[in-house]
Amino acid sequence: MTRDPVEPHEYMLLHPRCAICHWPADRPGRWMELHHIVGGAGRKNFDFNFLACCSRCHHAIHNTLPEYGTIPKGAVLTAKEEEDGACHPEKLAALTRRKNLPYEKSPVPRKFLDDRRKRGGSPWP
Repeated sequence: MTRDPVEPHEYMLLHPRCAICHWPADRPGRWMELHHIVGGAGRKNFDFNFLACCSRCHHAIHNTLPEYGTIPKGAVLTAKEEEDGACHPEKLAALTRRKNLPYEKSPVPRKFLDDRRKRGGSPWP
């Protein structure tokens, strides 16, 4: 069964916090961004391929934060499952015509988990 694409703004309206650090969308200091778990040309707009995250965590997914490091791809899958109740690695792999993703779920890094207890931690530039 093929799913219909979902508009990114519809997904974001249903996710009022960062899936990684739990920064609330209505709290000043960061903004919410949509991460495509499987990116690339013609990014696929399916809800199983989306993750709502704050600007700091989105940056850490794609780059390194000096004080925090990076968020591994496997941790993105874990956050997806925690936030949405499910993660579908086989569907994500199929978006790139693969049977499996080249990575597996892994724990969210400790510093980001620590920020969850502080409602996302401190504002970020």
